Amino acid sequence: MSTEKVIKNQAKDSLKNNWSVIIAAVLAVCALALLIDALMYGFGFFTKSIDTDTGLVKEGKKLTFTLIACGALAVTVLISPLINGLFKMFGNTSLYNRTEISDLFFFFKGAHRYFKTLIINITLLFIFSVLAYGLDVYSYACYVLGASLKSGFQFDINTFILIGAFLISVIIKVLIYLLFVHFPLVAYSFNDSMPASKYMFGYIGFSFRHFAKTFKLVLSFFGWIVLSCALVVPAFYALPYLMTSMTTSAKWLFSLERNRGVI
Repeated sequence: MSTEKVIKNQAKDSLKNNWSVIIAAVLAVCALALLIDALMYGFGFFTKSIDTDTGLVKEGKKLTFTLIACGALAVTVLISPLINGLFKMFGNTSLYNRTEISDLFFFFKGAHRYFKTLIINITLLFIFSVLAYGLDVYSYACYVLGASLKSGFQFDINTFILIGAFLISVIIKVLIYLLFVHFPLVAYSFNDSMPASKYMFGYIGFSFRHFAKTFKLVLSFFGWIVLSCALVVPAFYALPYLMTSMTTSAKWLFSLERNRGVI
């Protein structure tokens, strides 16, 4: 039996009595994200910054909508410890086979823990955003071709180039997440007592050393990922399954490297 299969079986066993609470937490966070997005575009329409026919930002209203988007980003950052709470739930499921809905709000408990979490999240978001923006093949393709997929699908070479560039950009973003974001967030959910700098920069080498193992595990969920992209409902099963498997994998990888002072 492959390592990935063993880890996925362990994740399934851990999730047996936790499916309902984890799915409820995922639904709550997704609903909140959708609400923020809806409010952002709602304010956009209210201020007449968005063209009601095309759904695009009007030329003379770009500054207004940018300010609205910045406000939405600020709110998102302020409630971002909920994401850490989700990781806490996946982590507790992997470590102890048990989690509670209160774990979702774990990083809001105490000013020190909350602001430490914000600093970590903002730093990791900055690293991810800079790398993702700089390596966004799709944006470069749109600039060179003077078109985008928002213009509609046509059976021509430009459209297929844009689709290919978009898929490459998605893959690059996944790789950036695995190399710079995933293990710091998992480690923080397991043990939040180390300095913030450890979570922000101390796991980069670890992530690179174990990238192949982590990527193979993600690839083993390819069918679930494709199904989740096509249908919304399977995502609420696939996401807890994937993330619990990844935290279970991290648990064993951290254990193997404990003597190196990683955690």
